[in-house]
Amino acid sequence: MRWSQLGFGRTSSTSRAQSTPRNLFGFKDSTNNLKAEDLCTLREHVWVQPGDGPSWMAGGSYLVGRRIRMHIEIWDRTLLAEQEAIARRVKGSGAPLGQLDEFDEADLHVRGGADGRLTIPTDAHIRLASAESLGVVRILRRGYNFVDGSDGHGHLDAGLFFLCFTRDPHRQFVPMQHALSTQDAMMEYLEHNGSALFACPPGVRPGGHWGDTLL
Repeated sequence: MRWSQLGFGRTSSTSRAQSTPRNLFGFKDSTNNLKAEDLCTLREHVWVQPGDGPSWMAGGSYLVGRRIRMHIEIWDRTLLAEQEAIARRVKGSGAPLGQLDEFDEADLHVRGGADGRLTIPTDAHIRLASAESLGVVRILRRGYNFVDGSDGHGHLDAGLFFLCFTRDPHRQFVPMQHALSTQDAMMEYLEHNGSALFACPPGVRPGGHWGDTLL
């Protein structure tokens, strides 16, 4: 082993039997994550299919990892109304603004107020990461929180160790990350300081061993 990152508490649910956890900003995270029960959706977005690339990856998946430091002290000094305006979710229930329940679908086209502005603006995290904005592209999130002490200046070195599985990172993750990094209002509170991409071969079959499709 060359490197490791200690994490705790999943930051996304991957089954309908789980409740949605909260991240270190106090918001429910990855409400619309793929679920283990959605086998057809997983096959479409997570598992590499024959013909996608190298034959040894068929049945496997690509893992994207990013260490994202969250500037918690600055976020905690921000008014609740501004936090919800950035996340575009109600902090308590997790519902998209304008909706009642956490799992209500966010309407990206609804407008409100006297000026008719979009309820979920163009720089909202929930809009930029949505499948609708990304051409129906989806990923399976499996991240963790981390706290690695302080930075020597009285601030926590803490945040999200983002992990996701994709069938094709160039088609799925890269467009999402580009949109978030250039437009997301939440980026004011985040600092990306580590990134990696891993190829994960398919699982072990009876009589086989890890990576036997490659080795």
